[in-house]
Amino acid sequence: MFIDDDEGTDDALLTHQTLIDTQERLGALLDLMPTGLIIHQMQGILYANQQACFLLNESEESLIGKHILDFTGDDIRDTCSELFMSSFVEDHPIQFPQIKLSTYPEEPRFIKVTAGRLPWEGTSVVQLLLEDITELKIKADELENLTFHDVLTGTYNRRYFIEHAEKMVEKAIKDKSCFSLLIFDVDWFKKVNDTLGHLAGDEALKSIIEVWHKNTRNIVDNTRDSDGKLARIGGEEFAILLPNLDMEKAKYVAERIRKAIEENIIEFEDLRFNITASFGLTELRADDVTLDDLIRRADIALYRAKEQGRNRVECE
Repeated sequence: MFIDDDEGTDDALLTHQTLIDTQERLGALLDLMPTGLIIHQMQGILYANQQACFLLNESEESLIGKHILDFTGDDIRDTCSELFMSSFVEDHPIQFPQIKLSTYPEEPRFIKVTAGRLPWEGTSVVQLLLEDITELKIKADELENLTFHDVLTGTYNRRYFIEHAEKMVEKAIKDKSCFSLLIFDVDWFKKVNDTLGHLAGDEALKSIIEVWHKNTRNIVDNTRDSDGKLARIGGEEFAILLPNLDMEKAKYVAERIRKAIEENIIEFEDLRFNITASFGLTELRADDVTLDDLIRRADIALYRAKEQGRNRVECE
């Protein structure tokens, strides 16, 4: 809200005149900038060049008077608000968190915003530099996807499993909460490859991911991203992280997945076949120190499942 006094009015008029002078002298040049430029006072936007209007998907007329926070998501708005206020008093540039613009719902666009105080006389203003980082964001996501995801199945890979699981185990130990680990692999997978072909074998591995998605919704307690807990950690070997589940509940999950894999008919070209899998399950114990303790026991249980006939769940 503007301060209704002579001093405040004079400051506002001085700022307005400075803005007019800037536009008259540099307006055409500012519109040629490849970087979006916004001049912003506490209450709202005073000026935006053409690139800023393009990035925010607004006309200059509709943008004037709006606030940069109108374009931030709810998850970062409070953080951006604090940084925005700080930019009016700090002498160094301030970097906002990466902003996903809500003005492009069908084709998301990401921008980087840098704020800096302008040494103008009158009402305090800052300049915001807007840089389109959509292409960089897409490439970074692709790189992360290649780094942490299995190319064939699309699920997480062994690297992700180790890094993520270690953090989850540390947290569970610290919080003294339940945590279970399930390791399984496909029975007689070499026989599938040798008799039906490697492409059929690939299809069999991909079918496990489909089974997982269909059979784990709403059964893993207190996890918002249940399918983020499955990883392919070897050729035909998978691991499932089950935070907040004790052995009894984890075994229910294991049996459900085992049965669903057994009953699932895989169709590939003119082939119709099914596979089975053997499961080794363990839970976090009071004397466990690292993830390796759980992996060792889960492997022991898995080998026992194979020795006792396969297509079964064993606990250790």
